[in-house]
Amino acid sequence: MTGFLIGLKRTARRLRGDRAGVGAVEFALIAPVLIILYMGSLEISIAMSVNKKLARASSTIADLITQGDSVDKATLQSMLNVAQSVMTPFRSDGIKVKVTGISINGAGVGKATWSWQQDGTKPYTTDSTQALPTDLAIPDTFLVRTEVEFDHKLLLVMPGVENLDIRNLHMKKTYHLRQRVGEKILCTDC
Repeated sequence: MTGFLIGLKRTARRLRGDRAGVGAVEFALIAPVLIILYMGSLEISIAMSVNKKLARASSTIADLITQGDSVDKATLQSMLNVAQSVMTPFRSDGIKVKVTGISINGAGVGKATWSWQQDGTKPYTTDSTQALPTDLAIPDTFLVRTEVEFDHKLLLVMPGVENLDIRNLHMKKTYHLRQRVGEKILCTDC
């Protein structure tokens, strides 16, 4: 029995002094953390790019609509294609677009003159009060508000796990712009 304990003690001393394989053990402990950090930073940068594209789509739609003095449903429907084009190279299926003409009265209260969304319905009733940023609520003016919404699906977070709420990021961008021609923009068939 004593010989066995002496042999075990010698083996323990030899293993304690042996440094071979330390790098592999350290790598095995740190690699999963580094991979998760890398994937997380990739997801965040993609989501930020999609968010910027969504803001650009909203401002582009408002810019195109405010270049004239009237608009119709066909023109507004084409704005969905504009939004999808701006979102390239990211996927854009499921993008939702709302456009509203807001007339601001002498008291600085905004009322919906017309509104449209991509399914052809009115998201806001005519003459409904619209909340506006205080800087834009200038009496006796007109604004076009575009609202673009999109659910961004995360790529790398727990693939294969169903019914996980964190896999979708709901993004919404709202943009207000004044008309360039005339005193307001009319929608002929809204």
